[in-house]
Amino acid sequence: MSESYAEVIVHDEKDVKGKQLRICLIVITLLCLLFGAMYQMLFFLIGIVMIPVSFSTLKNRYREYEYLLVSDELDISVVKNRCKRKKLATYALSELQCMAPVRSHRLDHFHSNPQLKVRDYSSGNEEHTIYSMIFASQGMLQEVRVEPSEAMLNEVRMHHASVVFSE
Repeated sequence: MSESYAEVIVHDEKDVKGKQLRICLIVITLLCLLFGAMYQMLFFLIGIVMIPVSFSTLKNRYREYEYLLVSDELDISVVKNRCKRKKLATYALSELQCMAPVRSHRLDHFHSNPQLKVRDYSSGNEEHTIYSMIFASQGMLQEVRVEPSEAMLNEVRMHHASVVFSE
């Protein structure tokens, strides 16, 4: 089997509630500081305590996923704030059962299985082409959602053409 290599980096856009929470915490902190400075010292102290809480929620606001396809393995890592990398999972493509777009009818058979575990490593943007990769290992089914580049899709298709669909 020849060596294959593809690398894709995808920005995570799914954290809408987290963004709303961060904005809400910042507004509450500023209001407590302002109200406390003008009227009551207790609110000022609450505002001071809220400052580190607000900054700790801002700390991990930027997140992206990195897919690295080398030979017959897919490594998925998360990069937080463009500096911290953490390896999330490694999947052997020899265990790949099906790869198709998320809304494909080829996945209906797998979605009817109640023991299917879904791992979403995509951006969450509906306009992007998101693929589901179904892996079967040790009797357990996992659906991994990714946004492969055309090069990565071609590499997987070259070695596992019978299970890769792009309809």
